[in-house]
Amino acid sequence: MEVIDTPKRVSKVGTLAQAAALIADGSTLAFGGIHSHNGPMALIREIVRRGAKGLKLIANVSAGMPADLLVGAGCVDTLTVCYVGLEHLGMAPRYRKAAEEKRIKVIDGDEIYYVLGLKAGALGLPFVPYPPGHEARDNPKYEPTYKRTTDPYTGREIIVSPAIAPDVGIIHAAKCDPYGNVVHLGSVVADDLIAKASRRTIVTTEEIVTLESIQADPKRTSIPGHYIDMVVKVPYGAHPLSCHGVYNHDEPALIDYRDADIDTYLRDFVFGPGDHFAYLEKFGIERLLHLRESI
Repeated sequence: MEVIDTPKRVSKVGTLAQAAALIADGSTLAFGGIHSHNGPMALIREIVRRGAKGLKLIANVSAGMPADLLVGAGCVDTLTVCYVGLEHLGMAPRYRKAAEEKRIKVIDGDEIYYVLGLKAGALGLPFVPYPPGHEARDNPKYEPTYKRTTDPYTGREIIVSPAIAPDVGIIHAAKCDPYGNVVHLGSVVADDLIAKASRRTIVTTEEIVTLESIQADPKRTSIPGHYIDMVVKVPYGAHPLSCHGVYNHDEPALIDYRDADIDTYLRDFVFGPGDHFAYLEKFGIERLLHLRESI
């Protein structure tokens, strides 16, 4: 019997700086997580430090601080969004101000716009049609990227919206091996769709684990490695948001963000610290460990 050698696996491990360098000015960027959970905040801050401009941001299905910070830092010119807010802490102040002043273009979708758009992008299709009943919606009156068309098989009217195929997708998860096999310790939300639809996907992770540990419990793999282009180990990489199964969100830090002048916040928590570990030092080990104990 002929023995065929299989290619050796190649490590995809990189740094935050290398990851941020993959996001060119003007590119379409999608980020994962939901609300105050699993947002790739360390990488978001690194993107801001790089001075990214003109990003076409695909906010996650219910977005919060990641979108608000990028808008406030002047990195975004177009935002595809269902919702941007800070949940029970109120509105997202930077996004709201920029939208009201028309300093950014807002593509006002909803959850299904986002999910079906990513599904279409993942499949290489121009769109995925909406289920029956959606033809009664008002969105097409206000958002021109919704379209009405005819089902060629039934003749009925259907609603469609365009495929979403980001240049880069960024997600945060609890665990990942060096080859990109991702493990979420909670809901994946749409992180898997982002990975499948994006031309490149970067995962920041609390912990890089061995391939053998992934293979020992393969059903826990939430995103297979062939969808991932770079892996970056970033402990507390979602802070001040939570990382499911690892630590809780830092509510006082979110309140401070909400209430701060954006220039002061950027000085004190983004540009001033200079890197992720200097950022963490501003909060202290006791506070960070308490977030782990409070999940």
